[in-house]
Amino acid sequence: MKRLLSLLSLYALFLGCQSTALTAAKLYIQQNEPLKAEEQLQQALQTEPQNPEAHFLLGKLYADQGKYPEMAASFVRSLELGPKFAPQIQEQRQHYWAREYNEGVRQASAQSPAFPEALAAFQRATVIEPDSLKSWRNLAYVYYQLDSLDTTIRTYQHILALAPSDTSTLYSIGVLCLKQGRAQEAEAALAEHNRLKPGNVEGLVNLAVAHVEQGELAEAERAYNEAAQAAPQDHRPYYNLGNLHFNQKNYPAALAAYQRAVELAPADLESRYNLAVAHLALEQVDSAFPILQQLAAEDPGNAAVWRELGRIHAIKGRVKESEEAYARADSLGR
Repeated sequence: MKRLLSLLSLYALFLGCQSTALTAAKLYIQQNEPLKAEEQLQQALQTEPQNPEAHFLLGKLYADQGKYPEMAASFVRSLELGPKFAPQIQEQRQHYWAREYNEGVRQASAQSPAFPEALAAFQRATVIEPDSLKSWRNLAYVYYQLDSLDTTIRTYQHILALAPSDTSTLYSIGVLCLKQGRAQEAEAALAEHNRLKPGNVEGLVNLAVAHVEQGELAEAERAYNEAAQAAPQDHRPYYNLGNLHFNQKNYPAALAAYQRAVELAPADLESRYNLAVAHLALEQVDSAFPILQQLAAEDPGNAAVWRELGRIHAIKGRVKESEEAYARADSLGR
């Protein structure tokens, strides 16, 4: 009997020691003495590592100090041990996430954006709320503004892991991979984008570009035509289709595509210039000349226009006009 009483007494003393450390930690938290509170919580966890409240309180202390990785680890451990503090943990996460996220927005949208500061704030926000797509999207935006394209792509790939059907992320990955010369990755992302969002002109045009970069010209033509069918009043698919045909020396097809592009967007200078060049490729000098004359009037700083005018004047035997046009092109230096 004495042995039993001794064991019970020892057990009661053991519980009392744990409770004392946790109680002391709470008192120090109320007195705004975080270092002493942390010391007591660490002591409590040494004797009672499965206590979810101790992990929760430790996470709160870390959050107050801006130690967000430590905060996140403590909150995760508390939730692993039980859901009792889940509402308080979510409230804490939301509070600190909003603070860091809003700071990132403020820095990035200032009249003189402070992108390094915004980057740090959004990085902290992703630690606090790892599944917040808004944080990751803004982080990607800032990386892009800082010309860190590889990191931007990796960030978008992380977003895609969180939201595999997010079409805007697939599109962003595709376009950025094209900028990096990573055509195969771009094609994969844009093909999936097209599967999830069929008929999107931007996605189809960029998918066609990815095909062109890999020498897949039939696939590129198919994508351009699909874009033209999806948006028959949009000149861009026809313009790009004209370029595709022109580069293959299929000048009649290029001419037809450029003509359609100009019909849809008569103010587009590039479509009109390419139309003129296609006429020249087919030796239709009289058709090219008035287009180039009008372009020279509207865009007098375009050396390529003056150079083509010089060529036409030479073909027509107008030596003085040809020399003047070539001189104008040379003076523009481009």
